[in-house]
Order: sequence, then C-alpha cells, then structure tokens
Amino acid sequence: ANDCIAALQAERRWGALQGLDHCAYVTWSTGIGMGLCVDGHVLQGKNGNAGHGGHMFVSDHAQGLCGCGNVGDVEGLVAGNAIARRFGQDAASLLGQAEAGEARALAQVDDLCRVLGLALYNLVVTLDLQRISLGGSVFQRHQGLLLPRLSAQITGHLPALTEGFSLVPAGLGDQVGDYAALALLD
Repeated sequence: ANDCIAALQAERRWGALQGLDHCAYVTWSTGIGMGLCVDGHVLQGKNGNAGHGGHMFVSDHAQGLCGCGNVGDVEGLVAGNAIARRFGQDAASLLGQAEAGEARALAQVDDLCRVLGLALYNLVVTLDLQRISLGGSVFQRHQGLLLPRLSAQITGHLPALTEGFSLVPAGLGDQVGDYAALALLD
C-alpha cells in the first residue's frame, strides 16, 4: 500500500483529520508524499499511487534533481536527501542552525518552506481542503520552526479558498506509520 494513503487513513481515524471529508496528509521526510481525501473518499488513483505530489514541478532549479529523474519537482528541492545535496549538510544540521538563529540557514529554510508551501497551497486551492496534517522526520523534529513558515505560504492568499483551512502537525506524531499499518487492516 502507498504509505501516505495509509497514513491519511490513520490520521482520519485516530489523528488530526478525524471527522474531515476534505483533507490531506503530507510527509516531509527523505521524500515528500501525500495522501488525499475529497468528499470523504480517499483517492487511490489508477495504480494506487494518487498523491505523489512530491513530484509536482515547482521550479526549474538546476540543483533540484530528484531521484525519479525530474529536475525541479518538490521532492528534488526540499526532501531530506535534497537538503544535503543542495546545501552541503544534512537536514538536521541545517534546521538546527536555523533554530539557533543562523541567518544563512534561516534563509535556506525559508526557501525550503516557500517551495513546499507552494505545493501545499496548490493542494488547498485545487481540492478545496479543510485541513492538511504534516508528518515525517524532517517536519516532526523541527515543527516549531517549519509550521509557521509553511502556514504563511497559504494564509491570506485567495481567502475564498484558504479561509477556514488549517495546517497542523500530524496528530499521531512520529507513530503515524505504526497507526497507518493498523489502518490497512480494515
């Protein structure tokens, strides 16, 4: 099963997306993945892989080479492994420096959040979502730094579609994968 679709089902059942019919789960980890729910229906896609939004093109940035071969997709620009390739240090180091107030690291984190924020905004306005819950190791370990920066990419833009929307940490935290496995049993 697609891990983000399973995580979405877990978040809808036990986490931050309970009771919502228009929502998504997004992971920011070594990759970028998404599980999508519209009108109460979890989107599966023709091959069970709906939600590979990490492969949406958002730039033609030459350093944005993704493992899939795309240049300029979200995953190639912001995933944990892309951070090391683009900035010469792993995600934990870069985000730790940003949390300590280092100006260059903060500017790089702002760039990462702008790119992922564009993708999140596009999901919100395309699918008319109520909420997105965010998980994954990159996000979970640094959510205090990342959440307000990502939210700023959505809030105030096209209020007719973004007003009433919320971006929240995964309610199941770093156990979302465990609960995702349980959600597949139904």
